[in-house]
Amino acid sequence: MDPIDTAPEGGHTPSGRPAASAAPGSVTGTHLLVCIAGPDLHKRILVGATPVQLGTSADCAVLSDDPEVVGAFARIRLDGQQVRIDALGTLPLYVDGHAASTVVARARQQVRIGRSLWEVHVTTTPVSVFDFVSRMGDHLSNAAGIEKPGEWNAREMFADVTKAHEDSEIEANFTVGTALTTPQLGEIDSRWPRPWVFVRVCILSLMLYWGFLFAWDRFHNVNLIPGLIMIGSVAMPLSLLLFFFEVNVPRNVSLYQVIRLLLTGGLVSIIVSLFLFDLTAGLSNWLGAASAGIVEETGKVLTLLLVVRDKRFRWTLNGLLLGATVGAGFAIFESAGYALRAALGPGGDVAMRDTILHRGVLTLLGGHVLWTGLTGAALWRVREDKPFDRSMFSDPRFLRVLGVCMVLHMTWNANVALPIVGYYGKFMVLGAATWLLVLGMIQSGLRQVREAQAQEAMRRSGQMEAAVIPISTAMA
Repeated sequence: MDPIDTAPEGGHTPSGRPAASAAPGSVTGTHLLVCIAGPDLHKRILVGATPVQLGTSADCAVLSDDPEVVGAFARIRLDGQQVRIDALGTLPLYVDGHAASTVVARARQQVRIGRSLWEVHVTTTPVSVFDFVSRMGDHLSNAAGIEKPGEWNAREMFADVTKAHEDSEIEANFTVGTALTTPQLGEIDSRWPRPWVFVRVCILSLMLYWGFLFAWDRFHNVNLIPGLIMIGSVAMPLSLLLFFFEVNVPRNVSLYQVIRLLLTGGLVSIIVSLFLFDLTAGLSNWLGAASAGIVEETGKVLTLLLVVRDKRFRWTLNGLLLGATVGAGFAIFESAGYALRAALGPGGDVAMRDTILHRGVLTLLGGHVLWTGLTGAALWRVREDKPFDRSMFSDPRFLRVLGVCMVLHMTWNANVALPIVGYYGKFMVLGAATWLLVLGMIQSGLRQVREAQAQEAMRRSGQMEAAVIPISTAMA
């Protein structure tokens, strides 16, 4: 394999072959290597001066789904204003039809790595808030090993929200997960889900909360306080949880399982986290509120041991739902505690209402439901249909997602501002980046179902052919 990067345009490599890369140009900006076709479709690699490895080994920052990309396959870094890609093994890279061990690619040039076709993208526009969020999403996606949601279409996904629905449709949405209502693999609708019930529940919860507020403002009866706190603390986490319930296209997790895990998982995760806070008092003294990112995410992950051994739940989307369930239980009990503390403090009911509103809005942007949903999905993505083993907690595919969620939680809690967006804009940016990760994980989960369906169809086709051949032979 000859390197295709050692001569200027029109020159030759040491082997005498014309160089395939262009001369360094004047293009400046953010460099991305984007997969436009093949098994790694929609993956994006933010390219900088620090080398990034692509492959399947634990030390690779970007994990590949390409069956030909094995081990530490390629190293990618910025070389001047171009992207340099070095093959680390014996298999070559391909650019402009030539095999090479090293490629230096200009903007819009395409490189084949394994079976996937990658293209260099360069952005030169001034940095805006949108660009900042997009860059952060790229960084987090690379760090977590989660693809960007290239297939997602917001208008399609939420098209059913504004449509009229009967109560029987809502009841049918919740009648799933039993032996009679769980679809077979071939019957699963693996298209992007179109959730809508969660919006109805959110609206109903907000109406109930406003009803309690009205009653409190009118009568000031202290008996209304528990209902005000509980409805205010439940509204947003429950609505988000139902979103993930609807997104779980295998339809194999019943509402009973969700409610049971919501209550027991919420309590267990809080107790485990309190024990961990006691054991890591020095960490809290050092990091302050940011230490919750490490302690609480660990406590919630350990709580998933309650259900991770259940072989009925084999899908990544199952893990997303079950993780979100534990996160929702934690969020509800924690928010109720903060609201009660505010009500008993000098701020009284005004501080309590501010706390409920503040935490409810922030729950939609990020928080425990999304973070634990991501870690649950990562754990189930590692487990698949295999029996659970503790070594799965040390799998890089899980640890990278857990680490990203810890960093998100720590940054969320820390009294720091982000560049460009400031302190309050930090929550919007972190929330948007977290939702990009969630949508990427949903996309990955849907692909897992489709691949399983394709394998099942091939298996059945093979069985049919095997059954036909003996009959044909006998007739002959």
